[in-house]
Amino acid sequence: MCVVNQKTDIPGPKSNELAERRTKAVVDAHSSVVPVYAAKAEGATITDVDGNIFIDFAGGIGAMNTGHGNPVISDEIKSQVDDYLHVCFTVTPYEPYVALAEKLNAMTPGDFPKKTLLVNSGAEALENSVKVARYWTERPGVIVFEHAFHGRSLMTMALTYKDMPYRHGFGPFPDVVHRLPYPYNRGKKAMEEFDALLSEKGKEAFAAVVIELVAGEGGFMTADKDFVIHVRKRCSDHGIVLVADEVQTGFGRTGKMFSCDWYDLEPDIMAMAKSLSGGLPMSAITGQAEMMDKVHAGGLGGTFGGNPAACRAGLAAIGLLEELQASGRLDQLTTVIPERLHALAEKSPFVNEARGIGAMYSLELCDGTPEAKPSKERAAEVLHNCLQDGLIMILSGTYGNVIRTLMPLVISDEELDEGMVILEKNVLALS
Repeated sequence: MCVVNQKTDIPGPKSNELAERRTKAVVDAHSSVVPVYAAKAEGATITDVDGNIFIDFAGGIGAMNTGHGNPVISDEIKSQVDDYLHVCFTVTPYEPYVALAEKLNAMTPGDFPKKTLLVNSGAEALENSVKVARYWTERPGVIVFEHAFHGRSLMTMALTYKDMPYRHGFGPFPDVVHRLPYPYNRGKKAMEEFDALLSEKGKEAFAAVVIELVAGEGGFMTADKDFVIHVRKRCSDHGIVLVADEVQTGFGRTGKMFSCDWYDLEPDIMAMAKSLSGGLPMSAITGQAEMMDKVHAGGLGGTFGGNPAACRAGLAAIGLLEELQASGRLDQLTTVIPERLHALAEKSPFVNEARGIGAMYSLELCDGTPEAKPSKERAAEVLHNCLQDGLIMILSGTYGNVIRTLMPLVISDEELDEGMVILEKNVLALS
């Protein structure tokens, strides 16, 4: 079955007209990956204002695991809007916030009492994770890793690795952030580096370790399991809070509900966002109850955090993802997507590596030489040509040369195959 149906050149006249209006009205610093403007989205496809239909392998940067326009989620949002849209939990609390917190406390890893704070974005979740860790430990420092992306607020820019475009020109940043090489295929050396930093600075220097188990913006590298086990033990031994950044990896993206499940990891705090709420702004931090409750009343919160419509959308989205997991669909995607991308990597001299976990998989493009130097240009060429063929994708990686897959997990077999065929065609066309 053919999903894609282009009616005009891409971008078409209506998208071009909107682009001209945007140039006059929208700040240039907020860029976009593709030059087409959305008119409708359903499941795993997006239709633009010119009638072109695209298979979506970007998923709102991993925020649409439950798909576009899912009626189960939409009905919950509509029902909540009819009751009330905003009263502010800080002023007048409500049941949807409590229900979502109960659900997150129950489903996140860790056999210990937990409590949850709901906020608005991944950056806000990470910012509050650091706040809680500092309050709990009464220490200032944070250990993070190269290739990490944790947000665009002042603190989370300090945690983020890539300078351009995320940090450039916005400093100075807090000087208590200590960065180590990302533990991807580094074995014992990564453990030695971690222990050396603890020894050099002293355990009293650090409030938290913040880690993505799959580096999202960094290029879908996976953390070495032995390293994660080692860090968990060191944090426990030294009273350091271990924060798992599950903003992009969470809610089925890797084939399990959380990437921590692949590592049998019980973090002290988990930061979540993106596909938590089926498309509405929502994030959460869930952590050890005693730790979360040490902060004084009023120390955590915000005007829109835990918006009731977003809470009900979140409960619906989680239910849908649990159904996908129970049906075996997530396991199927965890097998099919890596197999297709590894097979493609073997055929092309311009693919240095296929890597990731489950449906969170990627291709790292290179210049095709024995040195395999990163090639952002070839990655951009593939994305451009895929768009012309009806497939929306996005890049990642510190060097901008990693093509990542973040398709909605409700994607059909036909849509997945058609998207993969388009990707394969354009990677193999590189010269």
